[in-house]
Amino acid sequence: MTPTATLANATATGDVVTAVGMPTRLCNGIPIACIGDMVTGPVCTGSLAMSTAVTRLMAGRPVANITTQVVGVNPITGIPVTSVIAVSPNVNRLI
Repeated sequence: MTPTATLANATATGDVVTAVGMPTRLCNGIPIACIGDMVTGPVCTGSLAMSTAVTRLMAGRPVANITTQVVGVNPITGIPVTSVIAVSPNVNRLI
């Protein structure tokens, strides 16, 4: 079991989960991040693509956790980049 990812969590490259989230489902007062949500930052701009918690659903969408893969491109060079969500302040909320 790994901690639930929320909006504003950081990836291993320092990028941030920004939108859309699950605004009706909160973890410590912050919307839960789901597969397909956007990630934006100086190293990678893309979306959450793959989670290890595929059986955990919120409103029909798989919930992201701290090992969820991020797929996108570098906004400066356009080179494809992958990363993972690495920082979660929600260590007391396991899925």
